Amino acid sequence: MRRFFVPSGAIADGVVRIVGRDARHIVRALRMGPGDRLSIVDGSGREYIARIMRIAQASVIAVIEEERGSGPGEPRVPLALAQGIPKLDKMDLIVQKCTEIGVSRFLPVLAERSIARTDTDSADRRVLRWQRIAEEAAKQAGRGAVPPVEGVREFESALRELSSRGILLIMPWELEQERSLRGALADIDLEKTPGIALIIGPEGGFSHYEVELAKRYRALTVTLGRRILRTETAGLAAATVIMYELGEFG
Repeated sequence: MRRFFVPSGAIADGVVRIVGRDARHIVRALRMGPGDRLSIVDGSGREYIARIMRIAQASVIAVIEEERGSGPGEPRVPLALAQGIPKLDKMDLIVQKCTEIGVSRFLPVLAERSIARTDTDSADRRVLRWQRIAEEAAKQAGRGAVPPVEGVREFESALRELSSRGILLIMPWELEQERSLRGALADIDLEKTPGIALIIGPEGGFSHYEVELAKRYRALTVTLGRRILRTETAGLAAATVIMYELGEFG
């Protein structure tokens, strides 16, 4: 069953109104019409089953037939990804695949070795693009929520905000030889942590200054093994290990 995300205000008196790109996709691409059923997830993560009642101008009107409560597909421990912005379209792949496996939040950060440097307008357009990619990936994966892609920020700003909330910061680093990712997770009571954040560098990794800065914010440096992974692979690999250790993969 096709899944669509709507803001909470789109549902009123047992009726949901779908507008914009999703409405056009339902009508033009999927060629759905009155009588067809949809899975709807609202802004609070609640899932509903709705049946299309009519196609209006630029909108699809559906009646709620069943409320299923909190949507499935969300990890019990939120996992954020603070990603040093890579060049070209690598961030597209990172957002898509990490959304599929369960990452709950994306923080694009400017690191010392970030090659991609853009002005405010260009950065805002890229964030909107990444948010659309996250939404499509969340639909495909049956997520109960769309992970937000936040505005581009400086590296220390992300560290400060995550650390202030008591989130466990994990930084894969090619020069770390002793602490493995699984070892770091084994030392933590994952049921009591408010969340985990992976900190991944851009091409070229983090500078020594950035690593020491992250440690001052209580980040744990870890090794991902004997092989050096590309930036678009490292976050996905580390997130997969974390999800497995959390029991999210069965």
